[in-house]
Amino acid sequence: MKIKKKILALLFISLYSTAILSLENKIIVKVNNDIISSYELKNKILTTLFLANEGVNQKNINKSKPLVLKNLIELKIKRREISKYKIDISDSEFSENLNKYAKNDLNSFKNEFKTNKIDYEIFKQDFKTELKWRKLIYYLYNKKVEIPESEINSQLKKILSDEEKNVDYRFSELVISFKNESEKNKKIKEMKEQINLIGFDKSIQKFSESLSKNNLGDLGWVNSTSLSSVISKKIVSMKINDISDPIIMGNNILFLKLNNIREVKKEEIDNEELKNRILNSKKNQMFNMFSSSHLSKLKNIATIEYK
Repeated sequence: MKIKKKILALLFISLYSTAILSLENKIIVKVNNDIISSYELKNKILTTLFLANEGVNQKNINKSKPLVLKNLIELKIKRREISKYKIDISDSEFSENLNKYAKNDLNSFKNEFKTNKIDYEIFKQDFKTELKWRKLIYYLYNKKVEIPESEINSQLKKILSDEEKNVDYRFSELVISFKNESEKNKKIKEMKEQINLIGFDKSIQKFSESLSKNNLGDLGWVNSTSLSSVISKKIVSMKINDISDPIIMGNNILFLKLNNIREVKKEEIDNEELKNRILNSKKNQMFNMFSSSHLSKLKNIATIEYK
């Protein structure tokens, strides 16, 4: 794997130097009072292809460029908003999340950046920005995310009284937004192609707009009865490692991957633990909605100049 990635890095330099490296240190976009340089764009494209395990060739570079540029613009906007509210995270919180993202092998993960000649410090900075953004959304909207206890108790009662098998699912999610019907159909087609090409987990890293992205889309254990009817219909016949058909939730397209499934005996159910899982699942859905909405509002008032 390391030899393969070294070859990819050399190929990247060969193909990419004339197109991007010749523009080193030039400003390509101005976002409010911040800038995006050609070096940032180059590094972000290479990082994106590396994390998605995609071949580094001109076709993939050109295909990734619009997505990467969009992501860089959003990062600048997020940093401005984070700074406004003075949001920070502890070193231990950052390390814990980064280590989890690296699948508990941070040294190897970091060395792969060095092998592929990618700026690891920029990746860390972007990763920290996403964590701070998640914390900001919680800070701004926590009081607005109110789930009536009666709703949670009603769902719990349904689970405990259901005579059918009690089943928990472990999902990963991939969420992308769309503006209109035409864009929705286009994005569904593109996402299906990407999932087939690079796999679901890599597609999460490359495309997902959910707050769960830094957790590789992991939603934890979700009880079957806590799922909406729309989702239940999509996952009813899924088996482990299956990926759902696209699920439309407002202006978002949701894909779910079933990672695991377990049957839970009623006598083994911890009522308080289950209530917390139901509550957290509903809260996460609302936080994702607020995150998407808040970023969209900031982009609408931002001054974005392409150089």
